Amino acid sequence: MAASRSLLLGVVVLTATLFAVSAYAQTSRTGQERRGSNAEERARGGEETPLLFPDATRVEPGHKVSPRLSRPLGQMVEALNDGEAAKALELAEAAIANERASAYDKAFAAQVAANAAMDLDDLPGSIAYQKQAVDLNALNNESHYSVMYSMAINQLNNEQVKDAIATLSVLIDETKTRNADIHYALAQTLAQDEQYPAAIEALKHALSLVPEPKADWLRLLQVAYMEAEQPAEAAAIGEKLLVMFPDDKRQIFALASSYLDFEQQEKAVALLEGARTRGLFTESRDYQTLYSLYFNIDAREKDVIAVIDEGLSKNILKRDLQTLNALAQAAYFSEDMPKAIATYKEAAVLDPKGETGLNLAKVLSAEAEDAQARDAAKAALAKGVAKPGEAWMVIARSESQLDNAAAMRVALQEAAKYPETRDQANRMLQQNR
Repeated sequence: MAASRSLLLGVVVLTATLFAVSAYAQTSRTGQERRGSNAEERARGGEETPLLFPDATRVEPGHKVSPRLSRPLGQMVEALNDGEAAKALELAEAAIANERASAYDKAFAAQVAANAAMDLDDLPGSIAYQKQAVDLNALNNESHYSVMYSMAINQLNNEQVKDAIATLSVLIDETKTRNADIHYALAQTLAQDEQYPAAIEALKHALSLVPEPKADWLRLLQVAYMEAEQPAEAAAIGEKLLVMFPDDKRQIFALASSYLDFEQQEKAVALLEGARTRGLFTESRDYQTLYSLYFNIDAREKDVIAVIDEGLSKNILKRDLQTLNALAQAAYFSEDMPKAIATYKEAAVLDPKGETGLNLAKVLSAEAEDAQARDAAKAALAKGVAKPGEAWMVIARSESQLDNAAAMRVALQEAAKYPETRDQANRMLQQNR
């Protein structure tokens, strides 16, 4: 018998799960203001410390610790280094409040206070002290911009995304930095704020500053392209990542999703099928995604069956209502009626609403299994099926084939009560007066 797709309820189609990449930068302790310049270090025979921000346009303030505050500031740093964060914070606050303290003294103390607050798990407090240190504009460039960078990361971690973007934008503008990590941090914050085109540009710039592309950076770029509705570009990045990590299931599904976004369904299916044959499917959603894709391609029902049967045999897919319904429908559309009927029977038991039982009744009726069709339709009615008229019509046809004229007429009268079958039932009643 030729299968008609209009006979059965439509299959629920699952969408591929995206493994969106959402990376947060880790908060790091800001370094304390260095006491000597590079020239002084060379004079002492020490090695010159490489500058982090050699191209900064900000003029160095040139301030130093006030002699009168040298000892308390040293005690403050010592307390912090000894793990006495509360004591360090108390000393720092005292220095900040000291009327004789210079702008540099206060900025230095605010920097230490920010670190102490972090040690005390006070992220908002740490941000406030860092902002104070930056606003005082008294530290040397290396410390000033290091504090600013740490503040931006803290702002991001504290969900102050727009503040983090503003801080990083000022940092990059004033330092002309070629530090790839800082440009990547800006890209992260822009992506977090859903400014995907800007995030893409920041990521591309960050990647241009490293000798080899970093996988996490490429993953974020792929996600940004997808969110910016540039699936072809996302797929191109995904293909690069797949070369780097051919068995990374998360990457495989992300690339498949990109293919689907620009209507390359066959490429998506081939990619996922390759993952399945290599044994990379370990979760139910892996199988669900692939068999759903097969269901949306004409004449691929046998592939649906193969995928589901494998998932069931490995106990990765459960014999639940969703899975059994999909398997039964695939069997029906591929004209494997024994498998369709057997699977529908199993699924109907699990369906509390009777819809699967009604599908079973329709298939049984089409296969001339009239007594079984009648019983299945009655069972669906007992569960409160959404369209009872259709169930009564199955019963009417079954009773007719079983030569039960009176029962047929009763079933037609019931079917005539519902809008979905009223006209059809009334015509049959007229014909069978």
